[in-house]
Amino acid sequence: MNRTRLFAVLVVGAVATAVSAFAAQPFAQGRAEQKCSEHGVQPRTDGWELCLSHVTRAYEWGEQTLANQLARAAGDARQDCLEKGLRPSTSSYRACISRAIDAHSQLLILGDDQSGVNVAEVHQR
Repeated sequence: MNRTRLFAVLVVGAVATAVSAFAAQPFAQGRAEQKCSEHGVQPRTDGWELCLSHVTRAYEWGEQTLANQLARAAGDARQDCLEKGLRPSTSSYRACISRAIDAHSQLLILGDDQSGVNVAEVHQR
């Protein structure tokens, strides 16, 4: 009887956790859309989806500072690629945006706690 109860509690806990994570995703994406826009990345631009994916993930992890840093990196990437003479809507421009955001995300290892822990590595385990 105790094993059955324990199993039921574990199942209910797992389901509750999954539901919470699923419900949090739209909220995180809405916040990411706002943060990307604040940093100059607009819908229907080459960097929009990249910005959203990185920033949404940071919000899902509860890393507000990292989310802001990644949105800023996406905005900076846009400007950096334009300054290199690349034209928007070209494959080389999109590749430049992707590389720049990825490079910034590798450098941005600190979460809100300033512990020096690589947040991405912790959450990918």
